[in-house]
Amino acid sequence: MTVRRVLAFLVARPLIAIAIAAVVVGVSLLVHTHKQKTPVTNRTEHVALSDAQQTQLGDQQYAKTLREDRANIVSSGPAYDEVQRVAKRIEAVAARDKPAFVWKVTLLRKNEANAYCLPGGKIVVFTGILPLTRNDAGLATVLGHEVAHATAEHVAERIQRQHLTEIAIAIIAGGIAFTPSQYAHVVALLGIGGNAASLPFSRAQESEADHIGLVYMARAGYDPRQAVAFWKRMLAASRGKEPPEFASDHPSTEHRVEQVEGWLPEAEREQPAAASK
Repeated sequence: MTVRRVLAFLVARPLIAIAIAAVVVGVSLLVHTHKQKTPVTNRTEHVALSDAQQTQLGDQQYAKTLREDRANIVSSGPAYDEVQRVAKRIEAVAARDKPAFVWKVTLLRKNEANAYCLPGGKIVVFTGILPLTRNDAGLATVLGHEVAHATAEHVAERIQRQHLTEIAIAIIAGGIAFTPSQYAHVVALLGIGGNAASLPFSRAQESEADHIGLVYMARAGYDPRQAVAFWKRMLAASRGKEPPEFASDHPSTEHRVEQVEGWLPEAEREQPAAASK
């Protein structure tokens, strides 16, 4: 082999490896995942986990949470009644999109302003979010958003994305012969394990959950304009505390307010005729 051919081969190796990685990832998407549309936004996504597998995954984490926070579970009182009341209405709407999910909500006595919904429909709400939600509609904003993560299968999508990225990295690394430090750098650039490159993807999922959640709360009979009021309260509470949007896995609260205002006409069309204000 001439020197010119050797040089041409060495130059082509990275391109060949990248091409092979693209083909393998493409075939994996076709063979090992199913294509579907997200609720409300109708975005095409690829996931590998079935509803039953997602439910099992969520149930395991939910059981672990209940064991570890048993002393903090709130099982009676006005806050408990409100969470159960609002969750029931949001769950009824979400069940139209995910009838196989088994919905349940638990209120935990914690000062953190947070709530989340696990794959499969298990919801956890911290009492620390209630001063910011203030009323049923504010809580419906939060629960609609969190439930939307589950019905849009965001966790399953993230798992699939990470799996395919790891396959691609392994192929490219084999084709280019990275040093360990170079390999680690490529992993970071591609966003494995929550690094910077995965942040735009995370922000897109958060925005999609805002969108779907707004429509869910409207379908459940709540005034979607109350979502704007909630996010403005969040904006006031987080001012000076949240990182710049490019460095966060969530959209800035100011950006969220603007987006929610833009989706209001769509959400208002989804309200039942006798909507509860």
